[in-house]
Amino acid sequence: MKLLALGSSLLAIVGSVVSLTLPATAINVAYFAKTTQVLYFPPVGDQELRLAEILLPRGKWIVNYSATAGNNGTNGIARCYVRARETGEIISIHAAALGTQLGGSITTTIGGVTLVNLNQPTTMVLICTHDYTNGRPFIDSGAEIAAY
Repeated sequence: MKLLALGSSLLAIVGSVVSLTLPATAINVAYFAKTTQVLYFPPVGDQELRLAEILLPRGKWIVNYSATAGNNGTNGIARCYVRARETGEIISIHAAALGTQLGGSITTTIGGVTLVNLNQPTTMVLICTHDYTNGRPFIDSGAEIAAY
């Protein structure tokens, strides 16, 4: 009897959780760009490395990006961000420590997500920088930017 009561209770809990879950909705329009090869940072620190871009029409968009940065030399900071080409405004920015010394990572994925409300068509550009160029810091293939 106790096993049956426990089973019924669990079923009721699962049923109530499932009923609270909102149904999935389809994405009407999505924009996406992705790199296909390894890209190396410029030889001087703090120079922009443009990875990919998407042109968005006016409206509200969720913009999502990710890039895997790597460096097998002295530690430094890599930053990736989305910039609106037409205004120069940085929409979202994130950073990570890279390198082989304590506190660094040989590779790490840097990503972010943000909401934008555009009054006009705007090109969103995914960009990364590295503050100290030692070794060969790079962005692995598969860096991507998406909006939906």
